[in-house]
Amino acid sequence: MKGLCSPFALLLLAVLGCLARRSSLVNGHGIARRGVDGPGSDNFVRHRYPAVVAFGDHLYIDGGEVFSKSNGTGTNSTQLSGSYPSYAINGTFSLRLNESWTNDTVEFRTIPKSAPLLSQQIYWSDADNAAGAFYTWGGMAVGSASPPENSLWIFRTDGTGGGQWSQVTQGDYLAFSRLRRPTGSAFTQGGGVGYALGGQVYSKTDRSVQEPAPGYALTSLISYDFDSGNWGNDSSASYGGYGTCLNGRAEFIPFGPNGLLLFLGGAETLVDIADNHPVQVTWNLLWMVDPVTKKWYKQTTKGTRPVTVEGACTVGARGPNNTYEIFIYGGSSTQTEGVSADVYVLSLPGFYFFKADSPGTPRADHACVTIGKGKRQMLSYGGVDGGSGLVSSTMTPDPWKQGLGIYDMSELKWLDSYDPSAAAAEYESPAIVTDWYKKGGMESVAWDGDVVKALFINGSSGTYGEPNNTTTGNSDDSQQQSSRRIGAIVGGTVGGVVALTIVGVVIFFLLRRRRRRQSTKAEAAATIEEYRPEPWPKDSPRMRSTTPGTLMTFMSGPTPEPVEISGTAREELPAEDVDWTYELPVPTPRLRPELPDRKFSI
Repeated sequence: MKGLCSPFALLLLAVLGCLARRSSLVNGHGIARRGVDGPGSDNFVRHRYPAVVAFGDHLYIDGGEVFSKSNGTGTNSTQLSGSYPSYAINGTFSLRLNESWTNDTVEFRTIPKSAPLLSQQIYWSDADNAAGAFYTWGGMAVGSASPPENSLWIFRTDGTGGGQWSQVTQGDYLAFSRLRRPTGSAFTQGGGVGYALGGQVYSKTDRSVQEPAPGYALTSLISYDFDSGNWGNDSSASYGGYGTCLNGRAEFIPFGPNGLLLFLGGAETLVDIADNHPVQVTWNLLWMVDPVTKKWYKQTTKGTRPVTVEGACTVGARGPNNTYEIFIYGGSSTQTEGVSADVYVLSLPGFYFFKADSPGTPRADHACVTIGKGKRQMLSYGGVDGGSGLVSSTMTPDPWKQGLGIYDMSELKWLDSYDPSAAAAEYESPAIVTDWYKKGGMESVAWDGDVVKALFINGSSGTYGEPNNTTTGNSDDSQQQSSRRIGAIVGGTVGGVVALTIVGVVIFFLLRRRRRRQSTKAEAAATIEEYRPEPWPKDSPRMRSTTPGTLMTFMSGPTPEPVEISGTAREELPAEDVDWTYELPVPTPRLRPELPDRKFSI
């Protein structure tokens, strides 16, 4: 009995051990997970490679890895060579945008995450998906974890700060499986389609790649249609010097017939990264592509250009005066061998750079998004320092509590708190931007060809950067808003007059068409009533045929009796033409007139 119990006990212990180990995993993605929590403001050090998305009254934070002062619980913490341990962020956070807060008092809501825990992923937001949704794809495994299978995940928000994760089923899985899972791509979205340029693949990003970091650079522009679920994979060989892009940024800009994808910063390299050190791209020349035609364009820039950087954050804002501004903050620079704290503004269509006088704090690999109903403020979250190589051993705790910073894009200044009423104000181009346009800055633009110029200057407006297309630049906000209201009233009045005119013209043509129909019917009826055709057949007793060249006349006299045609013999017309002469007969009421062989339009 004792010999039987011992093996049984060992087997039971082994089963319990496997169950205990399995209980520490969630959803079978091969990544051990902590309990769903955050480091808290006291333990928070840095958050690298996060993504931030805003929908309505809520902001969502996802992905990346968190550095904290304490290792916490669980087994997914990865002690790096630096002073602070890190772990893959194990949930999706949200915070409210309809109430005031500071970065010290703001409260995060934590949402359980069933998607793989990865870093430096691609994120595409879809505001038209119910209360809002965002997709995530690619990315690299954190620490000693292995990358998951190739999959696309979606997080659907519920409008209250919550939401749910689910995996997206692929309609063409064979085509999807051929895509390599990248990290470090430049991504954005526009027109219901997500785009990702370049990036790199290695053993921590894709299971099918055995090459260790840095691996290989991709020369492709990936697209994903949110509605149809179709993927696109187009060559990016026309971009830059090699067709590759590492750690750059992308913005969808509203110019041209289809919009344009504009790419900013980052580095370029040959496909084999290990043998070719990446070189950061300059800001002297910017590259764009039409997302529909896939045609590439380039344009020279002027102004106070930023230093070369990777891992900066960018946001775009449509100006009220036919301009579009892109704000660029931070980034790691090999040019200065450090991390930037500066904010730059690129104004389109001038392709002119401006440097703001109010820098933030040095950071790279962070995320930014416009917030508020007026899209006037930029929220920056996360990021790390640590020199040009972002070495974790030299990392310092984030000077901003919980990694949050708020920037007023119209006033070009950082704020110490978030106020929803201030964020509701409409975005206005900064004064340094409007002044440049008013001074004739557009005349100094050196276009790289007429084709590029036509994409940005369509002739519909010859004025940029001037409120309401006037030459006065000292109007206050209330005057500008009043002018916009007056313009709306005038526009509505003119539109109403035009609409009434169109309705009147349509009614006029309908009535005239009706009168024409009635007149046509009356004329046709009168023609039929007046025309009294001869009885058929032609050899009636009332008619006599003559030989060719002679006339045939009607015989006057008593009305003959109807003639009945007998026999079935078929006869043919004579070979020679026979001329007939008709005279209107004396009214014969007893005859039944028949219509001639002619069609009338009634």
